[in-house]
Amino acid sequence: MVLRVGDVGDAVKALQRGLNRLGAMLLVDGHLGAGTGDAIVEARITLGRPGPPEADDELQAAVAATPDPFPPLTAAGVTFIARAEVGSASEYRRKYQVPCWPSATSGITIGIGYDCQFVTREQLGQDWAGVLAPELLDRLAPALGKVGSADRLTQVHDVLVPLSAAMTVFAKRHLAQYLEQTRAIYAQVDDLGPARRTALVSLVYNRGARLNDKDPQRQDRVEMRAIRDLLASGRQEDIANQFDAMARLWDPAKLPGLIQRRHAEATLWRSGFAALQLD
Repeated sequence: MVLRVGDVGDAVKALQRGLNRLGAMLLVDGHLGAGTGDAIVEARITLGRPGPPEADDELQAAVAATPDPFPPLTAAGVTFIARAEVGSASEYRRKYQVPCWPSATSGITIGIGYDCQFVTREQLGQDWAGVLAPELLDRLAPALGKVGSADRLTQVHDVLVPLSAAMTVFAKRHLAQYLEQTRAIYAQVDDLGPARRTALVSLVYNRGARLNDKDPQRQDRVEMRAIRDLLASGRQEDIANQFDAMARLWDPAKLPGLIQRRHAEATLWRSGFAALQLD
Protein backbone atom coordinates (compact mmCIF):
# COMPACT_ATOMS: atom_id res chain seq x y z
CA MET A 1 0.00 0.00 0.00
CA VAL A 2 1.34 3.41 -0.96
CA LEU A 3 0.75 6.21 1.57
CA ARG A 4 0.35 9.67 0.09
CA VAL A 5 -0.48 13.18 1.28
CA GLY A 6 -4.11 13.21 2.35
CA ASP A 7 -4.17 9.65 3.72
CA VAL A 8 -5.25 9.01 7.31
CA GLY A 9 -5.29 6.07 9.68
CA ASP A 10 -3.20 3.66 11.70
CA ALA A 11 -0.79 2.95 8.84
CA VAL A 12 0.06 6.64 8.76
CA LYS A 13 0.62 6.61 12.53
CA ALA A 14 3.01 3.67 12.19
CA LEU A 15 4.87 5.55 9.46
CA GLN A 16 5.05 8.71 11.61
CA ARG A 17 6.48 6.73 14.53
CA GLY A 18 9.15 5.33 12.25
CA LEU A 19 9.92 8.73 10.75
CA ASN A 20 10.44 10.07 14.27
CA ARG A 21 13.14 7.45 14.76
CA LEU A 22 14.82 9.22 11.84
CA GLY A 23 14.41 12.57 13.57
CA ALA A 24 11.28 13.88 11.84
CA MET A 25 9.88 15.50 15.02
CA LEU A 26 6.27 14.76 14.01
CA LEU A 27 3.11 14.53 16.03
CA VAL A 28 1.70 11.03 15.63
CA ASP A 29 -1.77 12.12 14.56
CA GLY A 30 -2.50 9.69 11.73
CA HIS A 31 -2.83 12.46 9.13
CA LEU A 32 -0.38 12.47 6.26
CA GLY A 33 -0.14 16.20 5.76
CA ALA A 34 2.55 18.43 4.32
CA GLY A 35 4.82 18.00 7.35
CA THR A 36 4.77 14.23 7.10
CA GLY A 37 5.30 14.56 3.36
CA ASP A 38 8.42 16.65 3.99
CA ALA A 39 9.60 14.03 6.49
CA ILE A 40 9.15 11.28 3.91
CA VAL A 41 11.29 13.17 1.40
CA GLU A 42 14.03 13.70 4.00
CA ALA A 43 13.82 10.05 5.10
CA ARG A 44 14.24 8.96 1.49
CA ILE A 45 17.45 10.96 1.29
CA THR A 46 18.72 9.60 4.62
CA LEU A 47 17.95 6.02 3.57
CA GLY A 48 19.40 6.41 0.08
CA ARG A 49 15.99 6.12 -1.59
CA PRO A 50 15.33 9.61 -3.05
CA GLY A 51 11.87 10.16 -4.41
CA PRO A 52 8.48 11.83 -3.96
CA PRO A 53 6.58 12.53 -0.71
CA GLU A 54 4.92 9.12 -0.67
CA ALA A 55 5.76 5.86 1.09
CA ASP A 56 5.48 2.54 -0.72
CA ASP A 57 5.79 -0.81 1.06
CA GLU A 58 9.58 -0.89 0.69
CA LEU A 59 10.04 2.56 2.18
CA GLN A 60 7.62 1.81 5.01
CA ALA A 61 9.60 -1.34 5.81
CA ALA A 62 12.90 0.54 5.75
CA VAL A 63 11.51 3.24 8.04
CA ALA A 64 10.04 0.62 10.40
CA ALA A 65 13.44 -1.09 10.64
CA THR A 66 15.21 2.10 11.74
CA PRO A 67 16.66 1.71 15.25
CA ASP A 68 15.63 3.95 18.12
CA PRO A 69 17.90 7.03 18.30
CA PHE A 70 18.13 7.06 22.11
CA PRO A 71 16.54 4.01 23.78
CA PRO A 72 16.43 5.41 27.34
CA LEU A 73 13.83 7.99 26.19
CA THR A 74 12.69 6.35 22.93
CA ALA A 75 12.03 8.33 19.75
CA ALA A 76 8.87 9.72 21.37
CA GLY A 77 10.90 11.22 24.22
CA VAL A 78 13.52 12.65 21.90
CA THR A 79 10.72 14.21 19.84
CA PHE A 80 9.06 15.68 22.94
CA ILE A 81 12.20 17.50 24.12
CA ALA A 82 13.22 18.60 20.63
CA ARG A 83 9.77 20.10 20.00
CA ALA A 84 9.97 21.87 23.36
CA GLU A 85 13.29 23.38 22.26
CA VAL A 86 12.59 24.42 18.65
CA GLY A 87 8.83 24.13 18.21
CA SER A 88 8.39 21.88 15.19
CA ALA A 89 10.16 20.54 12.13
CA SER A 90 8.98 23.46 10.01
CA GLU A 91 10.14 25.94 12.66
CA TYR A 92 13.54 24.24 12.74
CA ARG A 93 13.89 24.56 8.98
CA ARG A 94 12.80 28.19 9.11
CA LYS A 95 15.04 29.36 11.97
CA TYR A 96 17.72 26.85 12.92
CA GLN A 97 18.95 24.82 9.97
CA VAL A 98 21.61 27.47 9.35
CA PRO A 99 23.90 28.73 12.14
CA CYS A 100 22.54 31.38 14.50
CA TRP A 101 23.91 33.58 17.27
CA PRO A 102 21.29 33.41 20.05
CA SER A 103 22.75 36.00 22.42
CA ALA A 104 25.76 38.23 23.01
CA THR A 105 27.32 35.73 25.43
CA SER A 106 26.64 32.57 23.42
CA GLY A 107 28.68 31.07 20.64
CA ILE A 108 27.57 30.42 17.10
CA THR A 109 25.00 27.65 17.47
CA ILE A 110 24.08 24.93 15.01
CA GLY A 111 21.42 22.26 15.02
CA ILE A 112 19.43 22.03 18.23
CA GLY A 113 21.36 24.01 20.83
CA TYR A 114 24.85 22.92 19.76
CA ASP A 115 26.97 25.87 20.90
CA CYS A 116 30.29 25.97 19.04
CA GLN A 117 31.79 28.18 21.77
CA PHE A 118 32.34 25.08 23.92
CA VAL A 119 33.62 22.75 21.20
CA THR A 120 37.06 21.89 19.82
CA ARG A 121 37.65 20.75 16.26
CA GLU A 122 38.26 17.23 17.53
CA GLN A 123 34.99 17.21 19.49
CA LEU A 124 33.08 18.62 16.52
CA GLY A 125 34.42 15.80 14.37
CA GLN A 126 33.49 13.17 16.93
CA ASP A 127 29.97 14.50 17.40
CA TRP A 128 29.12 15.06 13.74
CA ALA A 129 31.14 12.33 12.00
CA GLY A 130 28.99 10.59 9.43
CA VAL A 131 26.29 13.22 9.90
CA LEU A 132 27.81 16.30 8.24
CA ALA A 133 30.37 16.20 5.46
CA PRO A 134 33.99 16.88 6.53
CA GLU A 135 34.15 20.00 4.38
CA LEU A 136 31.17 21.47 6.24
CA LEU A 137 32.86 20.76 9.56
CA ASP A 138 35.96 22.55 8.29
CA ARG A 139 33.80 25.52 7.36
CA LEU A 140 32.73 25.84 11.01
CA ALA A 141 36.31 26.26 12.26
CA PRO A 142 36.04 30.08 12.70
CA ALA A 143 33.20 29.61 15.19
CA LEU A 144 34.86 27.03 17.45
CA GLY A 145 35.93 27.89 20.98
CA LYS A 146 34.85 31.53 20.78
CA VAL A 147 31.96 33.75 21.77
CA GLY A 148 29.88 34.56 18.74
CA SER A 149 29.99 37.74 16.70
CA ALA A 150 28.33 39.13 13.61
CA ASP A 151 31.51 38.54 11.62
CA ARG A 152 31.79 34.91 12.74
CA LEU A 153 28.15 34.31 11.90
CA THR A 154 28.71 35.75 8.43
CA GLN A 155 31.61 33.38 7.88
CA VAL A 156 29.46 30.29 8.50
CA HIS A 157 25.97 31.56 7.64
CA ASP A 158 25.43 29.21 4.70
CA VAL A 159 26.36 25.93 6.46
CA LEU A 160 23.16 23.88 6.25
CA VAL A 161 22.36 21.37 9.02
CA PRO A 162 19.41 19.19 7.98
CA LEU A 163 16.88 18.31 10.64
CA SER A 164 17.79 14.61 10.58
CA ALA A 165 21.44 15.48 11.23
CA ALA A 166 20.56 17.87 14.04
CA MET A 167 18.32 15.28 15.69
CA THR A 168 20.99 12.59 15.49
CA VAL A 169 23.50 14.73 17.38
CA PHE A 170 20.81 16.03 19.74
CA ALA A 171 20.05 12.46 20.82
CA LYS A 172 23.62 11.15 20.80
CA ARG A 173 25.34 14.06 22.54
CA HIS A 174 22.91 16.37 24.30
CA LEU A 175 20.36 13.96 25.67
CA ALA A 176 22.97 11.47 26.83
CA GLN A 177 24.68 14.33 28.69
CA TYR A 178 21.47 15.56 30.28
CA LEU A 179 20.39 12.08 31.29
CA GLU A 180 23.63 11.90 33.29
CA GLN A 181 22.84 15.24 34.92
CA THR A 182 19.34 14.02 35.71
CA ARG A 183 20.74 10.91 37.40
CA ALA A 184 22.89 13.13 39.61
CA ILE A 185 19.84 14.67 41.31
CA TYR A 186 17.11 12.09 40.62
CA ALA A 187 18.80 8.77 41.33
CA GLN A 188 15.66 6.75 40.56
CA VAL A 189 15.35 8.01 36.96
CA ASP A 190 16.47 4.67 35.49
CA ASP A 191 13.70 2.86 37.37
CA LEU A 192 11.02 4.87 35.54
CA GLY A 193 9.35 4.20 32.22
CA PRO A 194 10.46 6.20 29.17
CA ALA A 195 7.68 8.82 29.40
CA ARG A 196 8.39 9.72 33.03
CA ARG A 197 12.13 9.56 32.41
CA THR A 198 11.62 11.99 29.51
CA ALA A 199 9.70 14.41 31.73
CA LEU A 200 12.61 14.59 34.18
CA VAL A 201 15.28 14.92 31.47
CA SER A 202 13.22 17.66 29.80
CA LEU A 203 13.06 19.53 33.11
CA VAL A 204 16.80 19.28 33.71
CA TYR A 205 17.57 20.15 30.07
CA ASN A 206 15.55 23.33 30.47
CA ARG A 207 16.35 24.34 34.05
CA GLY A 208 19.63 22.62 34.88
CA ALA A 209 20.43 20.36 37.83
CA ARG A 210 20.67 23.03 40.53
CA LEU A 211 18.50 22.30 43.58
CA ASN A 212 19.37 25.26 45.80
CA ASP A 213 17.34 28.47 45.60
CA LYS A 214 19.07 31.55 44.22
CA ASP A 215 16.37 33.70 45.80
CA PRO A 216 15.15 32.30 49.15
CA GLN A 217 12.01 34.44 49.02
CA ARG A 218 11.05 33.14 45.59
CA GLN A 219 12.12 29.55 46.30
CA ASP A 220 12.70 28.88 42.63
CA ARG A 221 13.79 25.26 43.18
CA VAL A 222 11.30 24.11 45.79
CA GLU A 223 9.34 21.93 43.33
CA MET A 224 12.52 20.35 41.96
CA ARG A 225 13.54 19.41 45.51
CA ALA A 226 10.03 18.07 46.13
CA ILE A 227 10.36 15.83 43.07
CA ARG A 228 13.64 14.46 44.49
CA ASP A 229 11.98 13.72 47.82
CA LEU A 230 8.87 12.16 46.27
CA LEU A 231 11.01 9.86 44.12
CA ALA A 232 13.02 8.81 47.17
CA SER A 233 9.86 8.02 49.14
CA GLY A 234 8.21 6.12 46.28
CA ARG A 235 5.35 8.63 45.88
CA GLN A 236 5.55 8.86 42.12
CA GLU A 237 1.88 9.68 41.58
CA ASP A 238 2.31 13.02 43.38
CA ILE A 239 5.11 14.22 41.13
CA ALA A 240 3.01 15.52 38.22
CA ASN A 241 1.56 18.17 40.53
CA GLN A 242 5.07 19.54 41.08
CA PHE A 243 5.56 20.11 37.34
CA ASP A 244 2.27 21.99 37.25
CA ALA A 245 3.16 23.99 40.37
CA MET A 246 6.39 25.24 38.76
CA ALA A 247 4.32 27.30 36.34
CA ARG A 248 4.09 29.92 39.13
CA LEU A 249 7.65 30.97 38.35
CA TRP A 250 7.00 32.63 34.99
CA ASP A 251 4.85 35.47 33.74
CA PRO A 252 2.36 33.99 31.25
CA ALA A 253 2.48 37.19 29.21
CA LYS A 254 6.26 36.98 28.82
CA LEU A 255 7.17 33.29 28.94
CA PRO A 256 4.10 31.25 28.01
CA GLY A 257 6.28 28.57 26.43
CA LEU A 258 7.89 27.65 29.74
CA ILE A 259 4.50 27.38 31.42
CA GLN A 260 3.23 25.19 28.58
CA ARG A 261 6.34 23.02 28.83
CA ARG A 262 5.85 22.37 32.55
CA HIS A 263 2.20 21.43 32.01
CA ALA A 264 3.19 19.17 29.10
CA GLU A 265 5.74 17.44 31.35
CA ALA A 266 2.98 16.95 33.93
CA THR A 267 0.74 15.41 31.25
CA LEU A 268 3.60 13.17 30.16
CA TRP A 269 4.09 12.01 33.75
CA ARG A 270 0.39 11.29 34.27
CA SER A 271 -0.67 9.87 30.93
CA GLY A 272 2.34 8.96 28.78
CA PHE A 273 3.35 9.79 25.23
CA ALA A 274 0.00 9.02 23.59
CA ALA A 275 -1.68 11.87 25.49
CA LEU A 276 0.58 14.30 23.59
CA GLN A 277 0.27 12.57 20.21
CA LEU A 278 3.81 11.24 20.35
CA ASP A 279 3.02 7.51 20.28
